[in-house]
Amino acid sequence: MGFLGKLFGTEKDLAPLDPASPGAKRIEAQRAALEVFVAKLHDPVELIPAEKSIYAFIGRPPDRFGIAWFPGDGTEHNLKTMVKAKGLTVLQQNTLSKHLRQAYEKHVDETRFETTIAGKKVKVIPSVGLEADLTRVIHEVD
Repeated sequence: MGFLGKLFGTEKDLAPLDPASPGAKRIEAQRAALEVFVAKLHDPVELIPAEKSIYAFIGRPPDRFGIAWFPGDGTEHNLKTMVKAKGLTVLQQNTLSKHLRQAYEKHVDETRFETTIAGKKVKVIPSVGLEADLTRVIHEVD
């Protein structure tokens, strides 16, 4: 929704992420890497704090988006690094993007919260179902 949503008051205010929640603790454990990541972006970010990785949708999913993930060792992985490492064809990339889009759309009604990283408001989706779908989609390429 962005600027017009804020201007006309149609953009929903999200509840703050409870700092004691498992999702907040996972984010906190990788805060240094997430701060660097979020600071360099100009697009909105939605974090999915999973048990083994933190996934980040960048942009405006499900339409135009990118995705990155942080497996816990401070490294950032994304579609570009995956394409390079796995040598994915254009068809494989399109299929992967389609499956990521479907995973996001399947969980579009999940409760979202808000937190601040690198001085920017970031949405957080602490969804076990979305976590499982993203893990499956991303790692089925392995």
